[in-house]
Amino acid sequence: MITADKSLKGFARSLVQLSLEDDGQVSDERVNAVLNSLKAKPRRGLKTLLKLFLYYLKREIRHSQAIVEYSGKLAPVTLARIEKNLSESYGRKITAVARENPSLVAGLRISVADDVLDASVAGRLENLSRSVR
Repeated sequence: MITADKSLKGFARSLVQLSLEDDGQVSDERVNAVLNSLKAKPRRGLKTLLKLFLYYLKREIRHSQAIVEYSGKLAPVTLARIEKNLSESYGRKITAVARENPSLVAGLRISVADDVLDASVAGRLENLSRSVR
């Protein structure tokens, strides 16, 4: 984490809130508007503020994005259902991003921020090997 005073951290968080759409998703246009505003009126500690803004922005994106790892094929309908179920479960809009991972053998591994749901053969085999030791 970047060392800065509370007021600068609070200001960076409020800039992130200004960058969000009504559905809670980060908007490119709003981020650009925030950056243009900061560029027009530079302030003391701008470099630290921009680092904090980037840090909190990345964190916000991680909380609204599900990384769906799979092996083999993943139907678009399945990805849409995962997105819908996760959005309902978390109470906010979650966007699913598919990534192929051949090491899973079969099944899925879904990550939203720090939460991981592992329903893959590789994950089950790893759990089994840990329980045997």
